[in-house]
Amino acid sequence: MALATATASVQGAGPSQAASSGALPAAASSRAVFDQYCVTCHNQKLKTASLTLDTLDVARVGEGAAIWEKVVRQLRSGAMPPVGRPRPDHATYDAVASWLETELDRAAATPNPGRLPAFQRLTRTEYQHAIRDLLALDDLPKAMDIGLLLPADNASSGFDNL
Repeated sequence: MALATATASVQGAGPSQAASSGALPAAASSRAVFDQYCVTCHNQKLKTASLTLDTLDVARVGEGAAIWEKVVRQLRSGAMPPVGRPRPDHATYDAVASWLETELDRAAATPNPGRLPAFQRLTRTEYQHAIRDLLALDDLPKAMDIGLLLPADNASSGFDNL
């Protein structure tokens, strides 16, 4: 119900409804706002300020997070659309900017670290240095040479950590 109120507000029902409900618009209604007020200048043909919003997917805000962050800053400052161009009411500005911020936060909360590397075991020397660093031992006496307690490193092509 609250989402329908925000969607109606973004599509022009009334600014007081979106402000009082505190709801955020859906991606489709945000796309309608961008198409109406932003894409006329920021499209593939004009590329005003080297920004194209017509090709960005509002359903996947996280994929273009850097661009959407710029859009949020422009919306929050009221700088866009420029003076003299048709502009949405304050409630629409707030609803779309809040929705974008929420989507950006959601995307940042679940980062994609990429492909994780395969596990690699430490060499005897690396393991000894790790123990020294973890236990804050500045000088390990030769009697405490931990490397002697570990299996030998396999050497291949002159490297011991392949």
